[in-house]
Amino acid sequence: MKVNTNRVVFIISSLIFVTALWVRWSIFADVSSHGRYYFASIITISGFMVVITLLRLIKKRPAGTKQESCSTDDKTQQRRGNFRIKFDPSEGPIFIRKTDDHQPDPTFTCSVIDISETGIGLACTGVYAKGQTVLGEIIFDSGRTAPVNGVVVREGLDGTFFNLHCTIAPPLLMKEQREQIQRKKAKGPLPKAGTTSLDAVTTSLPSHTPKGVCRLKRP
Repeated sequence: MKVNTNRVVFIISSLIFVTALWVRWSIFADVSSHGRYYFASIITISGFMVVITLLRLIKKRPAGTKQESCSTDDKTQQRRGNFRIKFDPSEGPIFIRKTDDHQPDPTFTCSVIDISETGIGLACTGVYAKGQTVLGEIIFDSGRTAPVNGVVVREGLDGTFFNLHCTIAPPLLMKEQREQIQRKKAKGPLPKAGTTSLDAVTTSLPSHTPKGVCRLKRP
């Protein structure tokens, strides 16, 4: 059980403050200057503690509510983003729709633009309605497959997005992510094309001065 320290200090300080006031003005009404000094010190310190802890209790309540709200938002974002992989529509895996009896329906296929444990995004729009249940299968370039059983939560200009009832295995997504990184490394960056053709260059480079025509040396 977690003890609220501020609340305990507030209760104890309040009891000391009230008790000191009652004792000072009832039992020790006629007291020496030293006694008045001690009572004044006790009453002042306990009063300060009551005010400080009360302010802490008041400030802590909205902060806790805000923290709880932020934590809920973080959990929602984490549920959508775990092991999330983004794909180019022309290079991503393919989604194949299935009928109600779990049979493939090759008449409808769509590229997958991103995928996580609990959700996927398709490049197509205008096919499904929000709240509609979708069955299907994802086929990756590696040949691996993953079943899809989810509900449409959002549709925008960038695609259609589902929340899955059954999560996709994280090891499968991690393997696909590693292979995607390896493919990008093997492909390498594309060379940057110049806007000026070689024929349009009429001067030599400033760092090089031609010395003549190169001829083949014959024995």
